[in-house]
Amino acid sequence: MKSLNRWLAVAALGASIGTGPVAAAGQELPPEIQVDLYMVRADRHIQNQEWVAALEALDVVLALQAANDMETPDALWFQHAEVAMQAGYPQTAVASLTRYLVETGREGEYYTAALRMLDEAERRAAGDPPSAAPQPAEPRPAAPRPAAPQPAAPPPVPPPSAEIADPAESEDRFTVLFPLIGMNASTMSFSSGGTVVPDASYLNGISGGGAVAFPLPFLDGMFDVQIGAHYTQKGTRVTQSTPEGATVSVDVAFQGLDISALARVSPPQVANLPQLPFYALIGPYASLELDCSVTLDATAAIGRFTTSDACANASLDTQPVDFGLTGGIGIEMGSGTTRINVGALYSYGIQDIDKYSSETARHRVLNFFAGVATGF
Repeated sequence: MKSLNRWLAVAALGASIGTGPVAAAGQELPPEIQVDLYMVRADRHIQNQEWVAALEALDVVLALQAANDMETPDALWFQHAEVAMQAGYPQTAVASLTRYLVETGREGEYYTAALRMLDEAERRAAGDPPSAAPQPAEPRPAAPRPAAPQPAAPPPVPPPSAEIADPAESEDRFTVLFPLIGMNASTMSFSSGGTVVPDASYLNGISGGGAVAFPLPFLDGMFDVQIGAHYTQKGTRVTQSTPEGATVSVDVAFQGLDISALARVSPPQVANLPQLPFYALIGPYASLELDCSVTLDATAAIGRFTTSDACANASLDTQPVDFGLTGGIGIEMGSGTTRINVGALYSYGIQDIDKYSSETARHRVLNFFAGVATGF
């Protein structure tokens, strides 16, 4: 493939200095205004898909900035590469993308998109056919230069290139969240046909497990499905005081395996702005009881007494399967394939786990979690 005639940019720069528009009394426009003028022209050509003319205008902008010791925004190198790819000059795109990556490093706003575009540009420069999209049609001839400059506008910040990304690759990506560890603050909601209802307080526990999240491509990246499995400790503490001055504390502790299927909802992408790191989780869960124990702690004037036993031996007959709803929020921090996730979930048990018909007991669990997410 032929290379862009780099003399064209120098000739255009000379023409703009020698015969370009003047402000008044035959004076030249200041370099800053000339840069704005050619940015406006480049933007117009981009809107009209006149890629060669747009590339020529951006070449003049870069030449003006270099000749007058003006700072070139990092995003301009990325935009220059995008236009060069559309105009059919991959070698030019390679040079601009290399400059962008050197200037911004891994913290650049378009780091991932730049890597993909650089890979595609190098393939095209080597003579390989494009992998993401066919070669664009021949652009229309560039419009003639207007007689008077248009009002100056700040250089547009291009969004990450969607044409360079491989659609099939984006649709097939999924995220593994492992390990996910957390702390639980759990209690139970009681009701009784009698006159006395236990006064329950919170019991602390731990949780640990993992999840897999995969996108729903037809919903434009806003919704993922997250399937998870976690070991969890939950239960409640019931404290009762007697007229004789004794205090009795009963801890009912459960160990279970929670299976959840949650909708993961992310805020929509706003053009020219980075993706917000927040997401919401909501959906059903089911919990399989692995163990249930009761610990009795009694304190009186004569001393302290502590004992522990299985729930079945303490006449607490419970349902082996619990189910309910889970909802919460999370924050995903970092860039690249490995990121940190933190958040909070609240589980609202619907199943009555007490087998006695005159009494009900339902789980309530607040979970704070942290983990590592790896994209594939």
